[in-house]
Amino acid sequence: MINCWPKRPFFTYKKFAYLLIVFGIFSGALSFAQNTLRIHVVAAQLEASLSPEQLIELQQIFSENGVSVRVDQCIHPKVGNLPALDFKDTIPYFSSEMKVYRNSFFNSSHRRTKADYYIFLTKQQRDTIHAGFALPGKHILFLETQPVKGFSARFLSYVLVAAADQKGINRLALDSLGRRMNYAERSPGVNDFYYLFHDETENIGSKNGMVAFAFWDEDANGDISSERIFLPFKRNSGKVNLDINNYWLKPFYRTDARFIAPIHVGLVCLAFFIMLIFRKKVNERADKSIKRYSKFKFLVLRLVLWVIFVGIGYLVYLTTDRFYKEMFFSSSNYKHVGNRAMKDFIHHLTASNSVVDQPTNKTYWEVYTKERKTWKMKRLKNVLYFKVIQDEKGRVQSKRFLYDSYQLNIKNFKGKAQTHLFVNKIFTARGEFIKEDVFNYAQVNITNKFVESDPARKILVFVNGYRPVANGGTPEQALMRIGNNGVEFPNSQNILFPSDRYNYWRPWGAFDQRIIDRIKPNEVFYADGHHSVATSNHGSVLNFTKAAADYPKPCKGKHRCKTCKTTTGATVETLSILPFKSNKAGFALRRKNGRIAGRNLFQLLNEVPGSSSNDTLIIVAHSMGYAYALGMMDAMKSKCVFGSFYVFAPENAAAGKVITSQWQEVYQYGSIPKGARKQAPCLQDGVAPQSLMKGLALHHRLTFPPSYANKMGFTGSHFIGYFDWVLNIPSGESGAIRQR
Repeated sequence: MINCWPKRPFFTYKKFAYLLIVFGIFSGALSFAQNTLRIHVVAAQLEASLSPEQLIELQQIFSENGVSVRVDQCIHPKVGNLPALDFKDTIPYFSSEMKVYRNSFFNSSHRRTKADYYIFLTKQQRDTIHAGFALPGKHILFLETQPVKGFSARFLSYVLVAAADQKGINRLALDSLGRRMNYAERSPGVNDFYYLFHDETENIGSKNGMVAFAFWDEDANGDISSERIFLPFKRNSGKVNLDINNYWLKPFYRTDARFIAPIHVGLVCLAFFIMLIFRKKVNERADKSIKRYSKFKFLVLRLVLWVIFVGIGYLVYLTTDRFYKEMFFSSSNYKHVGNRAMKDFIHHLTASNSVVDQPTNKTYWEVYTKERKTWKMKRLKNVLYFKVIQDEKGRVQSKRFLYDSYQLNIKNFKGKAQTHLFVNKIFTARGEFIKEDVFNYAQVNITNKFVESDPARKILVFVNGYRPVANGGTPEQALMRIGNNGVEFPNSQNILFPSDRYNYWRPWGAFDQRIIDRIKPNEVFYADGHHSVATSNHGSVLNFTKAAADYPKPCKGKHRCKTCKTTTGATVETLSILPFKSNKAGFALRRKNGRIAGRNLFQLLNEVPGSSSNDTLIIVAHSMGYAYALGMMDAMKSKCVFGSFYVFAPENAAAGKVITSQWQEVYQYGSIPKGARKQAPCLQDGVAPQSLMKGLALHHRLTFPPSYANKMGFTGSHFIGYFDWVLNIPSGESGAIRQR
């Protein structure tokens, strides 16, 4: 095939192709920021800097494409005191060392400007594979100055990631709606630094999930090298290796729950072939003995034979599938990967297309061991037991894996484990038993918990709703840009966080902290109920955007909003624009995923099995978080005491049912479009049109006070920051959030 690209300027054209994409992404930010793009190069080491020639080259590339750019260089204020940065450690995660680089820079010397780009330069290695890292949508890059050759192309490739809007700023957390509210409503003193806002790639190493990952090297004797076990994260899915050479075992069809390979089809076809031969023999004998007496009996016999054959075929499939899973899912050999270092192997697991996620609702360990320079995987039960040899001074001499079990069997406890644990059985060098220590996944010694009393705890869980990938000067602009972007964050990962991970609650007058101060819980968790707009009553981003455009603004003075004109000029009843028809399938999906988060909460509360039975659960949910919270309740039912359930602007409330007899109190807060207490159509929540939660008494549904009418409307009636009136309800009155 003839190459149509001119040979000499090929690299230049390639850079220009990159730049066309880059500038398309830049254009949105530039239209709302200054006309000149500013790039700040921060030297994290004294010798790490760009040469004048490199600076000129970067500026020329931009200027040739009509973009004014200013590149400046400065030295990191903590230079000389920063930790070493190994880019291998950061793939695919945002490492703690990188956070130190970023946080100490912005905290000490520079307040971030949103449209600017920041490049942290190091000069530590000459590895061309691991030479950079970028936070998608964050305008923050980490680059290695070496090798000098190809730096510009490498810079452009990482800028593409750093500028990617689809993984971008989530500053207007949830349905929170507008920079105007951001500055007007947030509590003073809340930092506005860019690094406070998170995305899915700023991956906090979660310590809850259905699958616990563990990695270690074993020597020729089966001992764990350096006595070190690496426990990087938990997830709600295991890993399946598809890089298989065996034709019969390599799946050609897969879903989250099922993988089908040629061996399934082959054995079922073989079974049917044998049964057809058997059927032919039976039919021949039946022709002689039954047909001449009764044609009906002959037909019944043939029908029974077919039923038996189908049943046997299905049993053959199930048996094949069981052994296939034992062989294919429960263990795997990564010989094709080679003798990789542990961190490179983890990169392969998380980044390779040949390794896929397999969601699960069961708890297990997924253990990866390196034996004779080959990585192997085994799925093991909830408790891992290790034999540890110590010398007289308590120093570890050797450590090896013994066995796994569903049971935790130690001196002070015997029973089924309800989370991931590991036990060190400690011996002297002479083989004398010393003690047993029990550790949780965070590698905290919890042995004493099994002899201590179990105090009752108050557990507070915040469940957020939808998190748009959008920014804007007004609520309408923010919401409309959701439609323009056409992208959304992925659905919730169904794990819990100890803090407001997505900055969903805290910016709006420290909303969550005020509730925490009121309730005074023992432990606080944050669950993410975010799901696609497709799971809401709107059904799609397009429908949502259209409704937002057609819906009238709040009336000034006397209400004249019973009907309105749409953008097409048609006159319609205002409430008819809102999607009150229940999206039951979307609600069910959110509730189903909430059960996974509920099982993870159950694990967190039950390091000592059964210890959550006397705990009181309090849930604060907003928007899509309502369905998600119901799923969490399904998983926690009869495993704790249900205390208070506070629901703000629930999305599709009619699809779910709350059983108030299970709770000490339940309240719903939001606008009211219908009934005796209805409010004007222009004041209604258009993001999540409101209806009474099934099972809830009318007097447990509260709405905005009259003084908030100027804040209400399509977006304002849904914005969590405008529900601060709930915190002003006097203690003892209906709807008050209180300590129980």
